[in-house]
Amino acid sequence: MQFDPNEPVFSKNVIEVLTISNEFCLLIEKANSYERNDFFLVLHRILPLLYLKASLLIPIEASNPEIKDRFVNEEQYELIYLSLKNIFGSDDIFKEALHKNAESPGSFSEYLSDVYQDIKDFLVLYQKPSMSAKENAVNDCLLFFKNHWGYRSLISVTNIHSLLYPAKKINNNY
Repeated sequence: MQFDPNEPVFSKNVIEVLTISNEFCLLIEKANSYERNDFFLVLHRILPLLYLKASLLIPIEASNPEIKDRFVNEEQYELIYLSLKNIFGSDDIFKEALHKNAESPGSFSEYLSDVYQDIKDFLVLYQKPSMSAKENAVNDCLLFFKNHWGYRSLISVTNIHSLLYPAKKINNNY
């Protein structure tokens, strides 16, 4: 396939989402090689960027919409999940402040593994040589962003913020 900069699958927004998605997946795959606080800092910075760039995607008319695949299997998901569970340790469980039931517990390892799975599937499908695969990868990324991983990434950022910057009592006596 020849690169055509006028094709929607090669737009600036798509390329930016691909770039950030790749960085996110590399970060998650190498989570255990980071110091805990460094991992949290990078994650806290990359998730909002991924969210923002994905929100700028627009649907692309797919010439062959049935070309859809999932690539992250259960074993790969579990390895990522356990790696993240290890790095978050006792801080893995949090309360979802934005959820319908504010007392519902959330899990960083689960949420981030879910984000990883959708993003990694997007990256792998996009790398297929056919234009249809690229179109469907972009459309799936946008659909899963709206229905699944966008929310989970925001909840994760909110709660990582609390880990990085714990609330301190403010002294009102200036």
